Order: sequence, then C-alpha cells, then structure tokens
Amino acid sequence: MANVKTKKFPYFYTILALLVLVGVCCVAYGLNLLKSWMTDYEASRPKYVAENVFNEYFADLDVEAFIKEQDYTISPAEEFEDLVRYVKEQIGDGEIKYNEAASGSITGDVLKYVVSAGDYKFAQFTVVDSGEKTEYGNPIYVLGEYDFFYMVEHTSVKIVAPSDATVTVNGFELDSTYVVKTEETESCNHMPSKIMHNDNPVEGIKYSTYYLDGLLYDTDDITVTDKYGDPCKVEKNEDGVFVASINYNESVGEQFGATAMAFAQGYAKWAQACGGFGPISKLMDAKSSLYYKVQTLENYFVHSHSKCEFVDEKISEYYEYGDGVVSCRVSFTWNAVRYNGAQATEYIDMTLYFHEVNGEYKIYHMLTHSDFTEQ
Repeated sequence: MANVKTKKFPYFYTILALLVLVGVCCVAYGLNLLKSWMTDYEASRPKYVAENVFNEYFADLDVEAFIKEQDYTISPAEEFEDLVRYVKEQIGDGEIKYNEAASGSITGDVLKYVVSAGDYKFAQFTVVDSGEKTEYGNPIYVLGEYDFFYMVEHTSVKIVAPSDATVTVNGFELDSTYVVKTEETESCNHMPSKIMHNDNPVEGIKYSTYYLDGLLYDTDDITVTDKYGDPCKVEKNEDGVFVASINYNESVGEQFGATAMAFAQGYAKWAQACGGFGPISKLMDAKSSLYYKVQTLENYFVHSHSKCEFVDEKISEYYEYGDGVVSCRVSFTWNAVRYNGAQATEYIDMTLYFHEVNGEYKIYHMLTHSDFTEQ
C-alpha cells in the first residue's frame, strides 16, 4: 500500500489569524473603553449638571417653597399668600429658561447660570467642581449655591378716625403704635375737668391719624367702628387719605333735643331784648360759667323790631361723650321786621353741651356762630 502524505496548514497563517483576532478584540475593547470614557466624560460635564439642577428646582417653579427658604417679612395686615401672589405677578408668565451667565466661569471650577422668565431674571445658581473624580478620572460637578430673588415696592395707607374708634386694615386691627398724630377738635375746649364719666374727666372728640406701611398692595378694605361697635362711614379724600366720620346718636336727642331748641330760641330772644332770662335760666347749670355769661349779657347789638319768627329749625349732631355728657347742634333763621319795614335776618348756629345734674340734662357750655344781614 502506497504511503499518503498529509498536507499541513502553514503555521504562518495560523499565527496571522490569531494576531488578527487578537487585534480585532483589542480594537473592540479599546473602542468600548473609549466609548465608556466619553460617556463618563460627557455625563460629568457641567452643562449636564446645570440641566439637571434647572429641571429639579426651576422648570416647575414653586415660588412658595423658594420664599419659605429665605428670610421674608410681610405686613401684619397681609398674608403669606399675598407675598406669593405678588412675586408670581412680578415674575410673570414668560417661558422659564436658564443660560450660562455672561461672565461664564466665576473661577476655573465654578460656573454660574441665570434663570429667567421671559426677560425677567429671578434666580441664579452655580455648578462647582466637587473635588471628586469619576471612574475614569473626570471631575465630578455638583450644584453649588442657588439664589431666588425678587423686588418689592411697598405701599402704605393713612387713616384719620375718632380716637376712641377701632380701625382695621384688611381685617387687622391697628393699635396705638400705628398712631402718628392725635388732634383735638373744638369740643375738647368745652369739657371742663369737673365733667366726669366713670370717675375720669370726660374728653371731647379727638381724631387720630393712623399710618401703616410695608403693604404689598393698595387696599380699600378699611373699617372703622365707633366706641359702641357701630360702623363709621369711611371715605377717601383727594390726597388718598381715608377719613372716618363721627357717628351721631339720634336716639340721645329724644332725651334733650326739645330742651336744646327751647334754649337756643330763648337765648336768641334774650339777646334781642324780646324775651326774658327766666325761661332759659332753668335750662342751664346754675353753677356753670355759661349761666353767669348769659345772665349778664349786654344787648349791644339789638335789632329793634315789631315782630319776629324762627324758620328752618334743625337739630343734628347728637353726640354722647359718656354717661350724662352730650352735645348737639342747633340751627335756625331768626327773621324780624323792623319798625321801618326793613327785614332783619340772623342765622343762628350753635353747639350746646349738656351734662346730667340731679337726673336732668343741664346746659353748661355753648359755641355759637351768627351771620346778621339787613335788607
């Protein structure tokens, strides 16, 4: 049997194939390694950290949460919700976006970004090198600091009200610390210290000026209630000041209104020498200075006349200062016909002050104004 020779594959090709295979594996491994390094590098770049920060903190803006993280102050006449609303209105509804600050990197390791809604900038944050490295030695960037900022332009309110009234702004009651000025009215000049209420001297009507600043919003929610708890009329004047009117007590007039008119007309007759002192003397406090002044009145300006009458009689402005201390305003026109046929007219306008003496109201003071014309 003839010998058959086996043809062997050259070692060269075997080795070459192995080398190619190893090379391919090395290239594949190198590419994978490069890809991993590039992925790691990209993921660690500051811009991606900035994007994550923006998405977490600012994309769905929570104004309330940002404000609570900071020191903030609000007027006691407003609520926290008012501040939130104010800031939201200031930020507006523009698209919220972020950009790297024009100054770019603050230092080599700190980058600053600005957050805005439309053109309104309201926040900023930084991305910083943490000092740590990734698996592949790239620097790890993290959030540094962030600031949320807003501008506040405060407004104020001024209120003038009777000093014994209760004043509120947006439901918040103003106490004496908000009073910047107190002024007396004419009635204070007619309250002698001997006129007492609850063992204290009775005072006339005073007005206090209240001032409250630090408000975010202008407000018309102003209420004033008198010492009895009844609401006072409040109006804003041309200077923007809220002024409360005095509440007069018409029911008090039932007790002494007739007495007031009888005295006023009796006094007019006495002053014009057509009536006696006796009828009006009974209506005054005999111990008052008014009693002596009326009793000794000298009729220097008597308009001699044949007859007279009272028209346009009015009683108003009943006010109770305290138990047994009241006043009212009486007005009427005194018409007289002189002996020569000429008309004499005097307009009587007076405020009468009463206090209680032995269970009766007696007049102890008065303020008068008269305008005499002759035709």
